[in-house]
Amino acid sequence: MSDFLDVLSQRHAADQFDPTASMTRSEIEVLAQEASQAPSTFNLQHWRFVAITDPQIRAQLSTTTIQPNRQRVVDASVIFVILGDLDAHRSVSEILEQSVTTGTLTRETADLWISTANQLYEANPHFAREEAVRSASLAAMVLMLAASNHGFASCPIGFAPNRLQEVLRTSDRYPPLMMIAVGRDTSVNRKRRPRLPVSQILSFDEFTEFNADKMRNAEGR
Repeated sequence: MSDFLDVLSQRHAADQFDPTASMTRSEIEVLAQEASQAPSTFNLQHWRFVAITDPQIRAQLSTTTIQPNRQRVVDASVIFVILGDLDAHRSVSEILEQSVTTGTLTRETADLWISTANQLYEANPHFAREEAVRSASLAAMVLMLAASNHGFASCPIGFAPNRLQEVLRTSDRYPPLMMIAVGRDTSVNRKRRPRLPVSQILSFDEFTEFNADKMRNAEGR
């Protein structure tokens, strides 16, 4: 295990993976379990993970993306496809009942959440998808940090959703939202790409758009 700040600062998108490296089922299950600690609205846990280790299926997955991602998909030890459950709210009663049983939620709060979730999701399918996307994104980030913490490298992979759905044969209830490659890093350059300074991304109390031209002019005076 590593210090969190070390994991955060050292995590980077791997350019290359060792095609001879493999991961055990137990190692993969640990990453999924740790990724599931991500937050989600009403604790609905909208995510579902599909771990692809079979080389032939990974080859099919590679056709859903573009180079250089195709080689990453083929060479990685495992490809995690994170699906969103658009009907997750239909299980809200069962999920929150567990919280009531364990004492982490009062009966009154659980009943309120159940009522609110059903109203929100049933009335607005678009909202249901947005929430699934948000939850899948949070789970994907935790998954990548978990991978780094266990000594693995990762890389988020862009893909064609319709094509990926065909390969996995998932129903419209479970659209693929994220794809993460995980394995042993063989990248030549493992340095993190520079991030924007806080002065360009942080505002207090109201949004202030960063103006690069204005700053350059001010510095030139």
